[in-house]
Amino acid sequence: MVSVLKALEDAVGSEYVSDKDFITYAYARGIDSALPANPPEYVVKPGSTEEVAAVMRIANQYKIPVVPRGGGCCLTGGSKPIEKGGILLDTTRMHKVLNIDLNTLTVTVEAGITWAELNNKLNELGYYTGNLGPGSGMSAVVGGGLSHHSVGGGGGAKYGTCTEHVVALEVVLPTGHIINTGANASVYTKEPFCRFGFGPDLTGLFLGDNGLLGIKTKATLEIFPKPPYHAAKTFTIEEPSAENAAKIWLAWRRRGDLGIYDSQWWPLIMVLGLQLLLDVPPIKPWVGLQKAVFWYTMEAETEEQLEANMKIVDQICKENGCTELGPELKDGNIAKWHYEEQGHWLNWHSLWGGMGPGSIPLTTEHHQAIHRVPYISKKLDEWEAAHRAELDANGGMQTGISTAILCGHTTVEVDSGLLGWDKPEYRKKNLELWKSQIEMLLREGAMPYMVGEMFSKGLIDTEAFNGTYYAFLRDVKKALDPNRILSPGKFYL
Repeated sequence: MVSVLKALEDAVGSEYVSDKDFITYAYARGIDSALPANPPEYVVKPGSTEEVAAVMRIANQYKIPVVPRGGGCCLTGGSKPIEKGGILLDTTRMHKVLNIDLNTLTVTVEAGITWAELNNKLNELGYYTGNLGPGSGMSAVVGGGLSHHSVGGGGGAKYGTCTEHVVALEVVLPTGHIINTGANASVYTKEPFCRFGFGPDLTGLFLGDNGLLGIKTKATLEIFPKPPYHAAKTFTIEEPSAENAAKIWLAWRRRGDLGIYDSQWWPLIMVLGLQLLLDVPPIKPWVGLQKAVFWYTMEAETEEQLEANMKIVDQICKENGCTELGPELKDGNIAKWHYEEQGHWLNWHSLWGGMGPGSIPLTTEHHQAIHRVPYISKKLDEWEAAHRAELDANGGMQTGISTAILCGHTTVEVDSGLLGWDKPEYRKKNLELWKSQIEMLLREGAMPYMVGEMFSKGLIDTEAFNGTYYAFLRDVKKALDPNRILSPGKFYL
């Protein structure tokens, strides 16, 4: 529509708007490549909050849906159109660090900045964000991470999800109005320093919303000094390795703050696969290894504190079937690589195409309580056994847990899912099997955080929410977005 294109060009500049098919198709998918490609009608790249608001006003005027997108790293359909057409709003022009305040220990950024760029700047000052964002942090942006409760890029065991450290947000509502939340809600607040106050925590509405309720344009996050001392150790772990890993994690948490920064359990199938897939120094010594792997990284303010905590942690590991590998990368110490060489943003990508060219991930990653990890591992094995014939007939799909990651308190991120093939003859069954595993996990109490299209619809299809909860969500959405403009289709809204 000529009038819409002209209005968008007037709002953000003609060089930042396109309706060309080769541009729109580039935004038709995220990295969730099992989902059908739905090209938007227009791609728009605003450069400011005011331009985002102008785009939303135009969308309301012409009743055109808008899907916000940052780095496009969502694995469950969160950063692509669910319905055909509409406007794809790319936030990545908005990537400035606006302020680093060492008095309030906060950083304020435009939400289109990547976690990698932000933390590189903070590291120069000896600081980092409490969680380094998602595992795809080199290309994932802050707005997307906050939309997904992201965890996994580094620091999850110590700091929890990245949303736990938000002090303030600037959000463009679906109508085009702009709201400031948290410390910035009052016009008299001179600096953002605390999220909680001024009544209800409206910031929380927009954290984990997967782009359903508003478009985050600025965020203020707590920052933390990076401790001067750390330890990084990798172990083999005896079977049943899921059970032993859970025992270790619970024992650590029951001892209080031991300075654990990250910890992961990698099942045997993952260890065997990485021996073939990932060409990094700590993996090469694993060739021939026939055991699961467990590792941790730890931080401390003094050498004495580090040694004392390490003694406790290592004893618990030893009591639960762990045998330490050597301290260097050449010994297979992937924990050292993860902490010291930005491995936190590299190891995830090994599974994207993990069965070879043309293979794709269909993730069912979710949160569980520590003690339930062995149980959910068993349920995934049972699901695989029940569907093995279908998996084999659909190109030999693989399924299971690739990794489990210790998060805040007693939460674990279980990276479960399937690997399939992106071929026309397999696509329908890919989606059926993906949906089936998602629904099984939801019925077993899984808590998805990166809900996107697949999990948000699965929550409704399985009637996971009680009627009052879903009715409230529907009412909030309708109040904020009366014209159903923003991210239509998520949660079937």
